[in-house]
Amino acid sequence: MSISPYINRELSWLEFNRRVMMEAVDSSVPLLERLKFLAIFSSNLDEFFMIRVGGLRDQIEAGYTKLDASGSTPEEQLEHISAKAHELTNLRQEIFAGLKKDLEKESIMIAPTLTANLDDITEAIFNEEIYPVISPVTLSSNNPMPFIHNLRLCLYVLIKKDGVVHHSIIILPENLRRIFRVKLDKIYFLFTEDILTKYLNIVYPDYEVLDSYLLRVTRNADLTLDEEESDDLLLSIQNFLKSRKKGGICRVETDSRLPQEILDHMESHLHFSKNDVYIIDDIIDMTSLFSVAGERPDLCYPPFKPILPDYIDGSINIFEQIKKQDIIMYRPFHDFGLVSRMVATAAADPDVMAIKMTLYRANKNSTILESLIRAVQNGKHVSVVIELKARFDEERNVDWANMLEEAGCIVTYGIAGLKIHAKNLMIVRRESGRVVRYSHMSTGNFNEFTAGIYTDIDYITADDEVGKDSAAMFNFLMGYTDIGTWNRFYLAPKYIKPKVLELIDEEIAFAKEGKEAKMIVKVNAVIDKKLIDKLIEASCAGVKIELIVRGICGIKAGIKGVTENIRVRSIVGRFLEHPRIIYFHAGGKKRVFFSTADWMERNMDRRVELFFEVTKKEGRNFLLNILDLNLRDNQKVWMQKGSEYVKVKGTKDKLNYQDYLIENNLKLYTQKAKL
Repeated sequence: MSISPYINRELSWLEFNRRVMMEAVDSSVPLLERLKFLAIFSSNLDEFFMIRVGGLRDQIEAGYTKLDASGSTPEEQLEHISAKAHELTNLRQEIFAGLKKDLEKESIMIAPTLTANLDDITEAIFNEEIYPVISPVTLSSNNPMPFIHNLRLCLYVLIKKDGVVHHSIIILPENLRRIFRVKLDKIYFLFTEDILTKYLNIVYPDYEVLDSYLLRVTRNADLTLDEEESDDLLLSIQNFLKSRKKGGICRVETDSRLPQEILDHMESHLHFSKNDVYIIDDIIDMTSLFSVAGERPDLCYPPFKPILPDYIDGSINIFEQIKKQDIIMYRPFHDFGLVSRMVATAAADPDVMAIKMTLYRANKNSTILESLIRAVQNGKHVSVVIELKARFDEERNVDWANMLEEAGCIVTYGIAGLKIHAKNLMIVRRESGRVVRYSHMSTGNFNEFTAGIYTDIDYITADDEVGKDSAAMFNFLMGYTDIGTWNRFYLAPKYIKPKVLELIDEEIAFAKEGKEAKMIVKVNAVIDKKLIDKLIEASCAGVKIELIVRGICGIKAGIKGVTENIRVRSIVGRFLEHPRIIYFHAGGKKRVFFSTADWMERNMDRRVELFFEVTKKEGRNFLLNILDLNLRDNQKVWMQKGSEYVKVKGTKDKLNYQDYLIENNLKLYTQKAKL
């Protein structure tokens, strides 16, 4: 039986999240950062259940039976997911237990047993913070099981009065603090549910408290919205946000002491299955560990200060600098604040006529968006294309849309049926009687917070052809005009996939002629079947292919006669790998592109994405050196072996490429890549 070259998307994602969790056992990672990786793993897993598992449930309910690329039905996928997710959940508990012991040695106590020396503090917290806001519901024919919202912690309590056992439930309010930090002889992080459990006798003064059990439900939060039927997209999004927390249950987390008869009762009322139950014998919802992770600087990554490219002259106007030389940066090693300052300068510059940008995700209190509002107040023409469907940022984007419109910006929401994922900013300036367009393209969002924790490419140029494409792109997004000819841009959903397939075909042709043929693809995901099939074809023709895929990878490398010329690696480190950089040997021309698009059907076929070739020598060398360092990393790299990944750690010439860039001041322009 031949080996299938396809890997199931969902299992590949769970394998990626395992790699994230395994950073928590890497002794080279500072102790509190290891705790943070557990929180990241937990947050990722929550979203996976809400979106991916929720989506598979929707498929089953709709009668969808089509096999995925790996040959699995939706039902089979859920079975495989359940087995893997239970395994990972149990592993997380083992790792957390070890980390707690290590932290105790550092006098940091997480969810400790509430001993007598803490009584005065816990009683005060209970009386002042918890008791006034909780609302216990004792279940009866008049008080049925209340609705439990998505990701809401609950305490299920058994109480007794006059020989009769009653069931009660306390749903912890969303605005109730989860953790209370107390400094005595040690640092104690006390959890609300533990304090509440200790004082249940006060909550139920006329009852005997028999026992209590913590639980949390995860609900389907997948956003399915028919835009063609939505006369007002903004209103539709707002209405959806109200209903998101009421989706069907796809996971129940509880402790092992919960009696089976209570679990059976809850199953019948809340409509979940036994496979949806996950036993957690420590704290439930480890995303709360984010609030602990910064407690001691000496147990965290050492701070570093992002720098500017060494060719930037701070004494001259930023626009003069861009005209002298295109600016290319690699955040967070380079200072994204340059972009924020450029927009602020443009807002105040009397020669700037217009500012246009796409907005997918922005941080709270964004100085960039505040600058746009000031620009309008200063008489500039400002237009923003906001993607309201940016998952889990919908509410923030709705708020920004309203604020920008109220300030006088022109705000549009893109094209029905397509997410706007392309990242572009254009500043139009009048100089010596002519109009100059300054274009900023990026693989990352205009988010000043994530710019410090994600790796991404920023490219800023005054190139006239690029400026014309930027203008054409905004006309396309805001006026729905179909642009027939582009100078430098390739846009999905129409042009990126055909261009990539064409470039791979060129490598195949070189290989068949006996010439060197090589590709390097650094993306977050490879799951588009047409692209995977083309990679298989290229491998069979002899093209050497290096895939650097952070997350989902739907192709199995190393199968003799099929994918033997493909290697797949994943880098998981201090910063989240996020850029998309694609290299083609191209007969020695060494063409290199960056893109906002991952190799997924959604990006290629259902989004507006940008694919851009860097042609100037300095920029090309810059990107080639990033790829070179990625391929030489031997400390944070995982190599695909079958359907799983193995951590590869070199003992000689150790290279953690992210640390290297911090320590060597980003010498990416002058180095010569060995590609």
